[in-house]
Amino acid sequence: MKSASPALEVIGVSKDYDDLHILDRVSLQVGRGEVVCILGPSGSGKSTLLRCISWLESPTSGEVHLGGERIGYESPGLRAKPLSEGAVRLQRARMGMVFQNFN
Repeated sequence: MKSASPALEVIGVSKDYDDLHILDRVSLQVGRGEVVCILGPSGSGKSTLLRCISWLESPTSGEVHLGGERIGYESPGLRAKPLSEGAVRLQRARMGMVFQNFN
């Protein structure tokens, strides 16, 4: 049974470095209590996706929401305003990831 609102929602996230397209409109939802593993070949964008989710890298486009709150931006009204690095750090403190071969 899927919960009404996802714990994590990634909506159309893309990441480009100049002419190199790493992520192309990636979307996913993770429900509360779910455990998710991201698998793929080397160079397929797994770490870049995780870095965009945690806002260690800002996506070229798309949105990330944690517990219904947009990561990296505050949205008063219709205009999204980038958060300060300190505010992003507070958001980041609410999530955790385990990287393979973490050193």
